[in-house]
Amino acid sequence: MILPELNSRGVRSYLCVFAMLALTLTLSSASAEIKLNDNLSVSGFLDMSTVTTMGDETETSLSFDQFEMDFHLNYGSVIGQVDIDSTDPDQGIKLEQGFVTYTPKDMLPGVSITAGRFLSSLGFEAAEPTGLYQYSFSEGIPYPGYQNGVAVNVKPMKQAGLYVAFLSSVWDANETDAGTPGIEAQLALNPIEQITAKVGYALDAMDDYTQTELNAWVSFAQGPLTLAGEIDLLGNWGADGNSGMHFLGMANVSLADIISAPIGVTLRFSGITTDNDDTSTEFTFSPSYSATDNWLLLAEFKQRLDAEETIIAVESLFTY
Repeated sequence: MILPELNSRGVRSYLCVFAMLALTLTLSSASAEIKLNDNLSVSGFLDMSTVTTMGDETETSLSFDQFEMDFHLNYGSVIGQVDIDSTDPDQGIKLEQGFVTYTPKDMLPGVSITAGRFLSSLGFEAAEPTGLYQYSFSEGIPYPGYQNGVAVNVKPMKQAGLYVAFLSSVWDANETDAGTPGIEAQLALNPIEQITAKVGYALDAMDDYTQTELNAWVSFAQGPLTLAGEIDLLGNWGADGNSGMHFLGMANVSLADIISAPIGVTLRFSGITTDNDDTSTEFTFSPSYSATDNWLLLAEFKQRLDAEETIIAVESLFTY
């Protein structure tokens, strides 16, 4: 048997992950919510999967996808969060995001100011597996990721909120030069409890053009049913003059009341098209089973319609 070679950095990374994992499991056994003291708590997840891709060739992978530990600090009007994770042993443990949020309740009710590295506000689908209704992201997902900058969130009432961020870059988390800043803004509406609607816009200066994204989505949640629709209008997408569109439609239903088992089913259709590339679409069917409050088992059957490719995934997601 041939064993894969690990460099010293890879070994150290595995040891760090193992130590963090051991601490997590030890603390989690006592409580589902890990509260270390009045000002500090910890949460996170372990994500594992196996994926089979069937196209011109068939390939199967089995991987430990991600371990994440999030530190939540609470000092009243000032809160902070630091997320660290490991997705690749060669890259080690890395900082995913870290920010401080100040809420001057007495002076400016409904206003909060955030500074640091934080996640973009745009997009219906979550960045982490804990917030997804299925295993994979939608086809050609264009959302920005983590960003460096300052954001202001204004929520004068429960039904509406406004978010504006000034960033070193919208789409590049490694960019720290603020000489050509990016801007992101979003209007959030919640007219009734069951409906959430958000419209956001982002622009970022590239080498010789400005890339933009207009994102709009709406969701409806009532009892066991959740419906969502989304559209993204893309300007100068990766190249000057390259316009495009991304779209998504999703339905999720919980069958717990019907079959007395914690089972859910998600259906999704999504795609992307740009001037420089052909249209690419996919259809996803994803059943899930909540084995415990902390452990989710999920399967996904995804058909990429234009690439004639079928992807089957099974995921284990443990949260704490």
